[in-house]
Amino acid sequence: MMDNLLNQLRANARLRVGMVLIIAVGWLYGVLTLRDEVNDQTQRFRSSTQAIARLKAQLAQTDWGTRAVAARAMAVQLEGKLWQAPTPGLAQAALQDWLMKAMAKAGIANPQVTVATVEETGAGNGASTQSSDPAAPNEANDPADLWKIKAKLNFEFNPTTLMDFLAALETNDLQTTVRLLTARKDPAPRVEMELLAYFQKQKAAKSGPSDATAKPAVALP
Repeated sequence: MMDNLLNQLRANARLRVGMVLIIAVGWLYGVLTLRDEVNDQTQRFRSSTQAIARLKAQLAQTDWGTRAVAARAMAVQLEGKLWQAPTPGLAQAALQDWLMKAMAKAGIANPQVTVATVEETGAGNGASTQSSDPAAPNEANDPADLWKIKAKLNFEFNPTTLMDFLAALETNDLQTTVRLLTARKDPAPRVEMELLAYFQKQKAAKSGPSDATAKPAVALP
């Protein structure tokens, strides 16, 4: 078979040229592939070297204790802005009550308010928080000791009352985030808002007989 192939190569110039082209293309492809691999490995090496250099620079710093103290102070400050409630129902009621009062003070008449808890779904230790809104952020990272309460508002658009209400949200000691705000003129001037508030879960006090009413223990003979 090899003799037959060699004889054909000797007799056919086109076949020889074709074989040379095939070998040249294969060789060129191998060179290009090897070059891409070398470039990729070089880029990885540079990235690893830069990451190690940054890590060494961070380890050389001596102010981590000061940073830890500042971080704890910031955490305490942020926790102070959380709403407090023992149950999701009371959390919804508290947020709705505050919103109604703030809107009335701002001059907003007859607003439509809907308040709901973003429920946690899942089973076992892998439980995660999910929302039916596809545009909602991923709530899987929300702390387990918080309730996320969502409020949807719909009221007549008026620039003055809207700005007063936004100012009330901004200056409130308890943080409420405006996640969505839409104002339209047609067919009627309306404002649609979506707010988020985080409530820290309060532990309910354990019920039981007090020391004053508890029956004394009786020693049996």
